[in-house]
Amino acid sequence: MSIHSNNFYSNVLRQSVQVQVILPEPVNAVGQILPDYSSGEQQLPTVWLLHGLGGDATSWLRRTEIELLATQYRVAVVMPETGRGFYTNMVHGPRYWDYLTHELPTRMRYIFPLSARPEDNYLLGNSMGGYGALRYAFTYPQRFAAVAALSPVTDPKRFHVEQSAIMPDLELAFSPAQMQGTPADLSYLVQQPTNWGTLRVLMATGDQDMLRSMDEAFKPELAAVFKDQFEWQLQPGHHDWRLWNHQLPFAMHWLIKGGWRNV
Repeated sequence: MSIHSNNFYSNVLRQSVQVQVILPEPVNAVGQILPDYSSGEQQLPTVWLLHGLGGDATSWLRRTEIELLATQYRVAVVMPETGRGFYTNMVHGPRYWDYLTHELPTRMRYIFPLSARPEDNYLLGNSMGGYGALRYAFTYPQRFAAVAALSPVTDPKRFHVEQSAIMPDLELAFSPAQMQGTPADLSYLVQQPTNWGTLRVLMATGDQDMLRSMDEAFKPELAAVFKDQFEWQLQPGHHDWRLWNHQLPFAMHWLIKGGWRNV
């Protein structure tokens, strides 16, 4: 297992960016580590792991056991950084949505042996990153096998009203008109006539989470659209890393193997 701190100039953002990448050791068909790395031509399954508000490309590495889980499931993990931009093309700021959905996967697959097959790609994020993961999956469902959102922001307009103390600068990312009835609105996205294919969706939160009622309000829409491809989990906890550390092993297993309870 190796960890790569990748820095490059983003043509979309017009600035240097940082991406943390975890790569498993090259193995042969029976799982043996290759003595000669040059003979390995594997295309690795990949988890695209998005940070929350106030986080950065190192947040998941510093606060969780994601490296151990990547080793266990033999997947690459790509952790980009998008500041407080809510993974959108900001009204007053960088075009993080274009970076995340187009430039980042192209650049990462150019540098690293990452599979582009939908069945090998997974999205995972917490809080703001949960919003980004869901929006990405709902916009491009043909690119991913599954998406897991931990304590996600599911309604930007409601978040703006209820959590203005946490992000008084949300209107730098979204104009008021964008927060409902546009592709930035998760409810709008899931109501569109879309071929969802085999996309699986997990949403999990804490029983004391500040976003619990928001997520529970969105839950029926996901259940109606994705039916048995949707799973909801509620665990004891608040909107913090203690909860997400507890959820992460289960979420990783659900993404890659299927089934929350089979860890």
